[in-house]
Amino acid sequence: MKILIVKLGALGDVINTFPAVIRLKKHFNAEIHWLVAPLSYPLVNNHPFVDRVILFDKNRKHGLTDTIIEIRKATYDITFDFQRTLKSGFFCLISKSRKKLGFDKKRCKEFTWLYPFTRIPPSDPGKHMLEQYLDFTDYLGIKKDSITWEIPLPDAIDINLPEKYIILNIGATKKANLWQAEKFADLARLIYDKTKIMSVLTGGGKEDIKRSLRIAALAGKSVINLVGKTSLTELAGIIAACEVLVSCDTGPMHLSVALGKRTIALFGPSDPRRTGPYRGEVIKKSISCSPCNRKKCSDPICMTMISPDDVFSKIFELL
Repeated sequence: MKILIVKLGALGDVINTFPAVIRLKKHFNAEIHWLVAPLSYPLVNNHPFVDRVILFDKNRKHGLTDTIIEIRKATYDITFDFQRTLKSGFFCLISKSRKKLGFDKKRCKEFTWLYPFTRIPPSDPGKHMLEQYLDFTDYLGIKKDSITWEIPLPDAIDINLPEKYIILNIGATKKANLWQAEKFADLARLIYDKTKIMSVLTGGGKEDIKRSLRIAALAGKSVINLVGKTSLTELAGIIAACEVLVSCDTGPMHLSVALGKRTIALFGPSDPRRTGPYRGEVIKKSISCSPCNRKKCSDPICMTMISPDDVFSKIFELL
């Protein structure tokens, strides 16, 4: 059997799709092809359960045309639209596939329920996204077994790090999900003062780099700043060796969970039941307006009310 996975999206979304893809591969002994965007390409390209990767880079000249040509090279038994957007639905539609599977109408975005795909049965749209992706394998009658991610790791990392360290992943795609730089710095100093364990700062965007410089200046010797200095594959290796990872709602949080690490997630505007760590600890304040799912907020009290002491207490408990 030959299967096409259409999941372009964000790092966390791709990571949460791996358990479903692994079940598909095992059950059907399938040849798995995956259409993905550049951000998550390194993890998908090196994944042991993925046989072929098709890269869609919208910023590359002729990127759309090249992607269409690549998709049309093969005939698939099933194409899965895990993305549920107009773009992913289009790619699913043009694939030469005997069957095309998508989410039910209530869980579709951008009117993608209008695409003529077979729809899986309705289910709770508020449950964790990893379980929503597994609804596809349940629909196909695939036996439920243990959830695994099989994240590929580098053979070695050329970065000098202490034997023990805690990762503070400081970024977030949505500004409203960010925890203040000053609080990350206070937390790093608190960790070092109480445990003598250094904190490693991680993140990747331009704004993350600016924030990391402020955190490093305030935290002094308690941090090692790797923000913007690692590839995605190197980041996976660094996370795999950490004691604990602290993160807002963003991709590396899900990567930490997939690698079996102790994970602490700081949540405010987002709903942790749906996008939080599948396995891990959530620190969230009870605020009447949360979760609101806003991208921006002039007064994100749901995040500002989380204190460094709140986070350190959970770290100390896990250690």
